[in-house]
Amino acid sequence: MLRRWMVSIALTVGLGLGAQAADRPAPPPSPAEKELQAPLTLEDGKPTQGQSPENSPSGLRTFGSLVLVLGLAGVSLWALRKYGRGRVPGGGGGKLRVEETLALGDRRFVSILEAEGQRFLIALTPQGIQLLSKLDPGDRDEPGTFDEALSRQVDLGRPVPVKEMEALLRQNGGDR
Repeated sequence: MLRRWMVSIALTVGLGLGAQAADRPAPPPSPAEKELQAPLTLEDGKPTQGQSPENSPSGLRTFGSLVLVLGLAGVSLWALRKYGRGRVPGGGGGKLRVEETLALGDRRFVSILEAEGQRFLIALTPQGIQLLSKLDPGDRDEPGTFDEALSRQVDLGRPVPVKEMEALLRQNGGDR
């Protein structure tokens, strides 16, 4: 009860002091406030937005600028694809290329890899890379080359360590 009485007295006093402050006249504005309240005049001779409509940019000019920027972007992308393939990360060089990849699910893939003119059928798993078969150069256009390559493989279940595959690739690359 005493607490409610104290809160109501504090509110009454606070509201009374606020009303007294509102009754006082406002102090006169300072010179800086007077300058901010004065209307803005531009007398430098430059046109503003509403002064001369004949100098405003036209829709045709804006559209032309848009076409120019998009054209430059398209030409840049075309030139990058055509001439900058070896310099872009992930673009690949001239010696190593993935011809085709087939996803088998669960991060397992079968790919045909071309390295310096020779083609290899490889399997990619989370555990490593396995060489399934070396493809003949004449196998490119013949149907059924995947089945033939698998049938020529001697040991399909044996994983091939990466170092062993690198040695095999170096050895086969030296035959050229």
